[in-house]
Amino acid sequence: MNENVKAGEVLNLKELISYEKDSIVNLDIVSNEKMKFFLMAFDEGTGLEPHRAPGTALITALEGRAVVEYEGKEYRLSAGESFRFEKNGLHSVKADGPYKMALLLVL
Repeated sequence: MNENVKAGEVLNLKELISYEKDSIVNLDIVSNEKMKFFLMAFDEGTGLEPHRAPGTALITALEGRAVVEYEGKEYRLSAGESFRFEKNGLHSVKADGPYKMALLLVL
């Protein structure tokens, strides 16, 4: 477990990660052989190229908006909304302005 996540404390996930100019920032919260949970902060105009999910994944938009392409179809995702990918599902994520998300990956 990431040391910034304390037991018995209320936290706001989007406040744990900051933007970096022209970059995508990752912050691992939990990682083991069965699952990963991490946060990502995308600067405006950045994104993930199409790739296949190594496991079942659930993303949750924490701040801003993004365009998610999944198996050839585009979806718009805004803060508070979530989207699921199946294992090996082809997808990409492109920030529509500064964008933060949480990703749960079940391996």
